[in-house]
Amino acid sequence: MDVLTVLESIGIFAFAMSGGYVAIQKNMDLFGIYLLAIITAMGGGITRDVVMSRGVPVFFSSYRSFFIILIAATLVIFLKNYYKWSFVITIMDAIGLAVFTVDTCVKAIASHYNLLAFVFVAVITAVGGGVIRDVLCSRVPVILRKEIYATASLAGALLFWVLYRFVGVLIACYICIAFIIAFRLASVYFRFNLPKIKQKASERNSVS
Repeated sequence: MDVLTVLESIGIFAFAMSGGYVAIQKNMDLFGIYLLAIITAMGGGITRDVVMSRGVPVFFSSYRSFFIILIAATLVIFLKNYYKWSFVITIMDAIGLAVFTVDTCVKAIASHYNLLAFVFVAVITAVGGGVIRDVLCSRVPVILRKEIYATASLAGALLFWVLYRFVGVLIACYICIAFIIAFRLASVYFRFNLPKIKQKASERNSVS
């Protein structure tokens, strides 16, 4: 099993746990829990494969991904009452964000993408599953309302673009995964947010 396969498996497991946990928070039934876990884990990768014209998305060509998702979602169901579970999910979500960003960076480098295309596919893959998850849960996607999320993926992708030329792809993978995870968790812990542009109440009323 090569490094990319391992990275992808870790990302799938992490995002599946995140999706399953959100489904439980939204009081979904068993079908909803497993479905949201699948969509969260696979949404970004499917989007990536379509955008990169890689043919049939990799998730549909191997049963390994589905087994990983089933295990992750089942684990969430049985451990849902663990008192530190939300903290664990935050960590897993950060891992998924980092792994999918870097995994796609490697694929984009192999496809000789320019910087703009490279950054686009990396970020859209990392946040795609979470965006679909939030839309299905009738909530504004996390990347549009709070904390540093997509920004951490973007920063990690740009760092990878610079680093791999000097230290090689494998070392750049490890460094950027650690960087994205640290960046994301630090933003949660210290409550870093991008600035919001607020309207006056009178202006909001006039628009509506």
